[in-house]
Amino acid sequence: MVIWLLVASALAADPVVGVAQPVDEPVVAATASPQESSGNGVSVAVTNDFEFRYWVRDQRVPSFPDRAVFNYMEQVNRTNISIGKGKWSAWAQIDQVALFANRYRLDGELVNERELVGPSAYTPLPNFLYINPEKLSASFDGGNVEVTLGDFYATFGNGVALSVNRNPQVDIDSSIQGARVTYSSDLWDVVALVGQLNRQQVFQDNPNLDIMGDRRHLVAGVRADRYGLGPAAVGAHAVMVDYVQDTGFGPSFSQLGGPDAVVAGASTELYGVGGIDWLAEADAFYYGAGDLITPNGDDWGYAAYASATAYVGPTTWQFEGKRYLNTETVNGPLGDEQYELAIAPTLEYDLAITEDSSGAVNSDDIAGGRLRVDWAADPGRLTPYASLGIFRDWDTGPLHFNTVPETIVHPFVGIEWFPGETAAIVNVGYRSDIRDGNDSGTDRQLYTDLDIKFPIGKHLHLDVAGQGEWFRWGVNPLQQEDYVEFTSSISALHGSDWAIIWYTDFTNNPLVSSKGNISEALYGALEVQVKPSDALTLKLFGGSQKEGLRCAGGQCRVLPGFSGIRAAAVGSF
Repeated sequence: MVIWLLVASALAADPVVGVAQPVDEPVVAATASPQESSGNGVSVAVTNDFEFRYWVRDQRVPSFPDRAVFNYMEQVNRTNISIGKGKWSAWAQIDQVALFANRYRLDGELVNERELVGPSAYTPLPNFLYINPEKLSASFDGGNVEVTLGDFYATFGNGVALSVNRNPQVDIDSSIQGARVTYSSDLWDVVALVGQLNRQQVFQDNPNLDIMGDRRHLVAGVRADRYGLGPAAVGAHAVMVDYVQDTGFGPSFSQLGGPDAVVAGASTELYGVGGIDWLAEADAFYYGAGDLITPNGDDWGYAAYASATAYVGPTTWQFEGKRYLNTETVNGPLGDEQYELAIAPTLEYDLAITEDSSGAVNSDDIAGGRLRVDWAADPGRLTPYASLGIFRDWDTGPLHFNTVPETIVHPFVGIEWFPGETAAIVNVGYRSDIRDGNDSGTDRQLYTDLDIKFPIGKHLHLDVAGQGEWFRWGVNPLQQEDYVEFTSSISALHGSDWAIIWYTDFTNNPLVSSKGNISEALYGALEVQVKPSDALTLKLFGGSQKEGLRCAGGQCRVLPGFSGIRAAAVGSF
């Protein structure tokens, strides 16, 4: 079911090769096999995601400039197994990664070009193969009460105090590993949990190099929601976090000296009151008992978020407001671990976030609101909309390019059109980050994104998608250069059976470290996707894509550029 034949191949002796030549190590493909029901009420489901990437690198050995010995192969496999019988269920996720053609002999000495596992992680296998039982859990559902031991995901309220979940769009899959008890009825939902944060060790889509050990920070929380109070539902929650510096299972217990952060809050939802749907949440953050330091030195912070949605004829009006002070401090110790513990609503448009505006996304001192109006001009077929966001960001910390506070004004308009087999979504926006004073200038961003799909034959469609931006900087201590960039794809799709996709990327942003394969600023790539059955998808990609910041659900990551070949097989059984 999994590819553990890799263990045997990886343990094989290294071949002796000439000076500065790569060591060729065989790759054994993963094959996922379906599991049959035992006939006694046991259900088994297996999904397997196999990824293979051939990374092309510009780096050369100085004495051999024409030998691409630094190119290498990376193979990743993720297997999920779910088992259920009656009230019992179990889940396991096993991740595995291996590097090949990653070593060479130079003057008779074996040289590792790059390390797969860093000094803080452990593998009994050679340092080009890593296998990790990433997620393990078992649950008992007794009707009103459910108990889970092992790994689970959790979000309290709107995520202001706690949000630990999978976010595959930015390759994040972190969980809490411990115990959770949930009570549910018609009037109540109550959840209590305690465990250690379990950061994923193996990335499915990003390069795996110098895998770091897991700092298993301790987290505990409780939330209660009460429904049926007329048009209202109310909830309250509390979360405690204790961060550790060392890796492994023990430190979060042996080093426990009091919580580093405590978050407590309440939320309410009101439906149809005054013809409006209301939602509000308020949270208080306390850091005084631990080692966390807020940007302004306070030992406290708070968050307030609210939204109101009104339905006026064919239009929908939604207003959202926020005020956050010292809330991102709770995520500070997780910065180098590339995930977050709490994700408050940002009110930002994810596709438009840049290196500059990501500072406002993670601001520790910001207030503002956004109004969006949707008009069902032709219900189900044509919906234009407009949005205006205005924020005041006082944070000038390390994530920000600006050294003075700024006022952010962000309008955008869009349209969704679904006339039969044709579909179109188009957005255009203009963002101004107006810095205080006469000498700091304004960051300006004009952007657009679109996705248009239309038929070009029987069962055949063309899909054109892309996004681009024009960016002009204000005045910075270290001045960056203005830039233009875009990404696009043209896809020919035959139903869900197959697709051929051409990608084009362009950027002259000097903050981007990747280089194109057509020119230094221009990237091209071709991908073929085939779905021979509902349970199996095969993909083959060749070319280059640029480095870039990608945001989804309020979380942002810089995804590295890629140049080379990658293949994937995803199966469900």
